[in-house]
Amino acid sequence: MRAAALTIGSCAETAREPRQIRKEAAVNGRRFVPQASLVRANVRARVRDLVIDGGCTAISQYHHRVPERAALYRRYRPQTFSAIVGQEHVTRTLRNAIAGGQVAHAYLLAGVRGTGKTSIARLIAKAVNCPNAKDGEPCDRCENCVAIREGRFLDLIEIDAASNRGIDEMRDLRDKVRFAPSQGQYKVYVIDEAHQLTTEAFNALLKTLEEPPPHAMFILATTESQKIPATIVSRTQRFDLRRIPHKGIVAQLGRIVEQEKLRADAAALDAIARHAQGSLRDAESMLDMVIAFANGAITLKEVDELLGASDWEETALLFDALAAADGAKGVELIGRLVDDGRDLRLFVRRAIEHARALVFTRATGNPPEGASEQMETRLRAQAQGLSLDQLAKIAKRLIETEQHLRTSDGTPLPLELAILDLVTSSEKVAPPPDARRDVDRPSATARPTTPSSTRPESRRDPQRGSVVAIAERRVSTETTITAGAASPVVKLETVRKAWGELVDRARERSIGKAAQLAKAEPLAIDGATIVIGFGEEFARLLWQEKRRSELEQDLSEILKAAVRVKCVRQAGVPEAVTDDPMLRAAIDTLGRPDRIMEIE
Repeated sequence: MRAAALTIGSCAETAREPRQIRKEAAVNGRRFVPQASLVRANVRARVRDLVIDGGCTAISQYHHRVPERAALYRRYRPQTFSAIVGQEHVTRTLRNAIAGGQVAHAYLLAGVRGTGKTSIARLIAKAVNCPNAKDGEPCDRCENCVAIREGRFLDLIEIDAASNRGIDEMRDLRDKVRFAPSQGQYKVYVIDEAHQLTTEAFNALLKTLEEPPPHAMFILATTESQKIPATIVSRTQRFDLRRIPHKGIVAQLGRIVEQEKLRADAAALDAIARHAQGSLRDAESMLDMVIAFANGAITLKEVDELLGASDWEETALLFDALAAADGAKGVELIGRLVDDGRDLRLFVRRAIEHARALVFTRATGNPPEGASEQMETRLRAQAQGLSLDQLAKIAKRLIETEQHLRTSDGTPLPLELAILDLVTSSEKVAPPPDARRDVDRPSATARPTTPSSTRPESRRDPQRGSVVAIAERRVSTETTITAGAASPVVKLETVRKAWGELVDRARERSIGKAAQLAKAEPLAIDGATIVIGFGEEFARLLWQEKRRSELEQDLSEILKAAVRVKCVRQAGVPEAVTDDPMLRAAIDTLGRPDRIMEIE
């Protein structure tokens, strides 16, 4: 340790030598200032001598430079159109246009991440500037092709619109585009993430994009093509890039593994491709991570340990639970996602896509194109256990849940309620006790006719009688337990005590909703389902078809238990007959839930 300290001290002393020389010169009264280059050379020589002599071991034991290694997706970026994976409809059109001399002045490449937008843009620049291009393919050997591949081609200008999105940058581009190219035949401008440009920047670029100089070409790449103004799109040739097929990703990963002289199981590459979900760049980045993690042969075990279950497998587990009517399994899956910090809205959107794939499989008998063999087997099995009606209900419920998750403050309760609703939608809820009493009293339907002079009074009699019926119903529902009903998760009395809080919460949103709930009442509980009676049929339909999920969420939060709601018509409470045509039209409209439109 002492020797090492002395060595480091000697190195530091050598480094302080130029300052000491200046000090000695000033003390002796001489004006002697050595040149900086000579001083640095002297210091380097002294340090080199110490390292060679073994005196400065503290410096020599470290690498002077960390080894550099480019990422796989950069080293294996396609250099010819034929090397592009899964975009034959784009590459074929571009090759034919370049070979025939029909190159457009502006292109728009739209697609999700990792599908080859930037690679195709660079290939266009390479092909139009390659003097040895054949059938639209660049040679990848000439000076221009090598310069573009190495990123030093002066006539290829790549602009990141995320950081150069203002009008000043576009004005600067507009001024410089007039200058002739310095190396090649065309000056190519690639604007990545073009949707990030401001409206003013698009307006500044508009005229130049429509009529650029003969030597200029524009290529716009974007992941959100809907944000590109129509005036810009109409001045370009648009190509929509598709997600890379699963088999194409697996084949490309296999070629990379072979060139890297590694060993990988086919199941491991298939799992990586499932995680990538159509993005080749994501797949190559994941493979890079797995190579470092495995430190040897790549197996499925290493992939699962590093990447976990894929998003597709998680949605498949949800639909397995729905097909088996296993609510506990579905809720446990949601709990694991919450513990892992996953975005539930993104998970629900992927579940909607999974439902779409199941509908396609069920209707046509064949899974969607691009699905792996494992996905095809899983989709066929799930499609056999779910009918089209069930799938339509699942998709509708998931769409509603995705909307509720926007305002749920991060709670998974809307999704958990949706799962419980979907797995228990076919259970039989016991009817209210007075409904059975009405069946046992057939004479109640046969009422004596009354004279026309007494009709106004007879209309008021059912209202007075309904008060007695409600009192009887409350007593009977508290003391009677329906045979075969599941044990309730909460007591009926607890629900009735919490009903006032529910009405107050509804009043904060809408007075109309609160008025309807104030007239309703809980009638019975069967397991996790609360039966709520409404005195009017249109109110029952409205809450059953349109607002049931909102009612379930509020009750679950108030009762602190996951519950479902069943809206029924209260037996023994007749609806008032009206001759008002406007009211009849409203009742007819509300009787058709698809025509209901809420206006707050």
